[in-house]
Amino acid sequence: MKRIGLLLFITFIFFLLAQILWTFALIIEDPLFGSKTAEDWSINIPYSLCSIFGIITALKLYKIK
Repeated sequence: MKRIGLLLFITFIFFLLAQILWTFALIIEDPLFGSKTAEDWSINIPYSLCSIFGIITALKLYKIK
């Protein structure tokens, strides 16, 4: 169960990071890292990692049940 808690923690950290980057991107109208493409990738990658870790956690929880 501790491993599942760690996976959930990692999932929420990636979600929080992506949410913070997205909020800054909305507030600051210029691209965060100099280009719009780099900004999009920097927001997309943490959301994707959040989804992957969320699926892994859900599968582990399903196996326990």
